[in-house]
Amino acid sequence: MNYITLALVTGLVAGLLDMIPMFTKGVSFRWCLAALCTYLFAAIIVFYGDVPYLPWWAQGMAVVMMLTVPLLFAFSGKERKAIPVVVFNALLFGFLISAAERYL
Repeated sequence: MNYITLALVTGLVAGLLDMIPMFTKGVSFRWCLAALCTYLFAAIIVFYGDVPYLPWWAQGMAVVMMLTVPLLFAFSGKERKAIPVVVFNALLFGFLISAAERYL
């Protein structure tokens, strides 16, 4: 498996893992697709980018958090209870993307 395929598969797996609880909560398909695209693009950026002054395990978390900041602003109106869950998922899946890049 070449490097771009590994990045795409890692992002797809992270996005699908994030979509599972969203489907069980009854979130609309657009939000699920947005989460899938966020993790797919984040994995490509983590695999091909390098954030200076950060260790390998924090690079994925930083990239995913940067990509989810606009989503947090969208949630700041009605869905304030979802903000901690989104931040936790971003940090967890960002770390998993970094670990996949380092060890796979």
